[in-house]
Amino acid sequence: MNSRQSQDFPRAGDPWTLSVKRAHDGVVVGRIGPVCLAIWRTKPTAELFELQRLELAAAVASDPGKIAFLCVVEPTADAPEQAIRDASAAMISSHGKRLAATACVIEGSGFRAAITRTVLSGMALVARNAAPSRFFEHVSVASAWLGERLGQGSRETGLARQVELARERLDFASAARR
Repeated sequence: MNSRQSQDFPRAGDPWTLSVKRAHDGVVVGRIGPVCLAIWRTKPTAELFELQRLELAAAVASDPGKIAFLCVVEPTADAPEQAIRDASAAMISSHGKRLAATACVIEGSGFRAAITRTVLSGMALVARNAAPSRFFEHVSVASAWLGERLGQGSRETGLARQVELARERLDFASAARR
């Protein structure tokens, strides 16, 4: 697996700063303040899923009840196999109330995005998570919802801008692999 580790990417005026833990050509995982982030560009594999699982576990252990999870599925990512879907549901439910909230953004429109949202909605029903969770079409809306869940109210957190920086890291990792 070709992955890169990275440093923090502070940006003036943003209260939450991106810290990329791993960037691979299919996924980037990291933290943005109290938000654990995973951006999926390709179909999840067991190896890549493990990067996400480990980072979320570390984040929740560091500050139980105050960490949220933001999963962004880009339009190019195929739906995961059943084993990964089951592991995802178990990953979220295993944290119970120690996870403040979960937001999943399924980007794209049309049939493919609708199928992906349906698959993930089914996973959420099985998970029976103690923390609130929602599915979104856009990162900006998910970011505002997570900000509210994390006690930020309507204050600007910079989360959506930091997600864009994480995408740039994923672009870089993908280009380096070619």
